[in-house]
Amino acid sequence: MITSKGPCSLGLPHCWRTILLVIVLIPVFFYVYEICWPAQQSQDATLSSHGKLDVDKGHDGLSPNHDSNNPTVNLVMATLRRDDISWTENIKIPNLNVIRYVSDSMEAEYHPPVPNKGREALIYHTYMHDFYHDLPDISIFIHADESPWHVESILNSSMTFALSHLDLSQVLQRQYFNLRVAWEGACPDWINTTKTMVASEKQEERYMHEAFSENFATNQVPEILGGPCCSQFAVTRDAVKRHPQSQYRMNMDWLMQTDWTDFISGRVWEHMWPWLFKNEAVDCAVEWKAYCRMYHICFDSESRTRITSLEEEKKELKKAGFFEELLDLLAGLKAKRRLEEIDATIAAEVEIALERGKNEALRMELLSDLYTL
Repeated sequence: MITSKGPCSLGLPHCWRTILLVIVLIPVFFYVYEICWPAQQSQDATLSSHGKLDVDKGHDGLSPNHDSNNPTVNLVMATLRRDDISWTENIKIPNLNVIRYVSDSMEAEYHPPVPNKGREALIYHTYMHDFYHDLPDISIFIHADESPWHVESILNSSMTFALSHLDLSQVLQRQYFNLRVAWEGACPDWINTTKTMVASEKQEERYMHEAFSENFATNQVPEILGGPCCSQFAVTRDAVKRHPQSQYRMNMDWLMQTDWTDFISGRVWEHMWPWLFKNEAVDCAVEWKAYCRMYHICFDSESRTRITSLEEEKKELKKAGFFEELLDLLAGLKAKRRLEEIDATIAAEVEIALERGKNEALRMELLSDLYTL
């Protein structure tokens, strides 16, 4: 009599292949499940349905930091044809006028003189030259992304959030404000213009002396340049008009004629905006003071310490790459959950700080000097 074969009786190799496949797939399935399943249900109620702070919460549909005497504002955007900028409709700045420059389309209503040169710098100088006699009270210069890497988690990693909370009255007072506040990779002495050798770790550093000298027609080049990155800022009409219109034409010509790469010619300008608008080589406001004065996000000393610690932990957790996480799925899942916890904690701290920032007297008392610790 022939007995039937069990699944593992005579087919051990096939059986073990199946078992091994199951062993591998179970943690993978669990990992994907964790990634795709909605974020932890206990997340703080201050988060919106998208996992970010609600821009409108408690502000009656208007930006919290703009009074009845609203200044005129142009939002100048450096974009490509493929970019979707529909997110700008959600910015809570009354009567905001969006001016979209398209770098790779000479048929667009607003475009630089030549395509794809100098990155955002050529677009910004083109705007200041062309609109020189028709500037609004404030011009805000940004890229196309709503959530670029250089927008801090304290600003919800969101341009919509940042611009909706920007205090325009403070911009008018300061005349120039870099939208990024964080000092990392920027302050207080990021660029040394005397380092002209290829050995510099910062790709643009060896070009800075020549770029500064040629764009400002001077041999008096500051040794140190410092300020938060990354060429997104707000500037007043008066600050732009510190220079004649010909200054912006000269900068445009330099950007179009240089034989440096597009990356380098645009990058050097990241470090020269403070000099252009303030005649200052270093513009490094104390971070927590700038968040409070300019965005009304006012942390107390304990919150500042806590957030600093959380941000450092977040950097360490993000160092692990995809393959490292794949090799240790459980550790990757644990890190992901911890990152979610950190983001939720920071969001909750920001919400409390926004409430504290509603007290104008407190803001002014604490922040008489943005540059002193």
